[in-house]
Amino acid sequence: MSLKLSTIRSRLATSITSMADGLKESYLPYDAFGRTPNSIAHKAFAVGIGGTSANDERQRTTVGALCSTDIDIKMAYRIRPLAQLPDIDSTMDLENNIIIKLLDRTNTTQYADGFHLKFTNVSRQLTDSGEYMISTIQFESIHYIPLTE
Repeated sequence: MSLKLSTIRSRLATSITSMADGLKESYLPYDAFGRTPNSIAHKAFAVGIGGTSANDERQRTTVGALCSTDIDIKMAYRIRPLAQLPDIDSTMDLENNIIIKLLDRTNTTQYADGFHLKFTNVSRQLTDSGEYMISTIQFESIHYIPLTE
């Protein structure tokens, strides 16, 4: 019933990669996502696991500790000079597709082991060069982390 944080990150990355939208996981970790080379940045994403806080509940080694964890997803979308507005619209559509995919409760692999995910925020920022829109999609997860190996 408990999940390691690495398992949560991996399951979410697998769900996003399985989308038919051409998304690919960046080979760089979330915190280094801005260093992704331009030649491979289009539709690249990274899943970041933020802070984890234990909830006020009894912590048992047989069940684990009930926690809330911040999860962020960064995604890059190329903005073409002569099609900026359509590309920005496509960026927002892709953000929405990621949200829909990750909140799909019928995904029994992702939602196994007492895992729950709630969408909290999305923001976007144009890079200094104007070539890419970087979207950050934020979620909060509720889950148990293991207290034994």
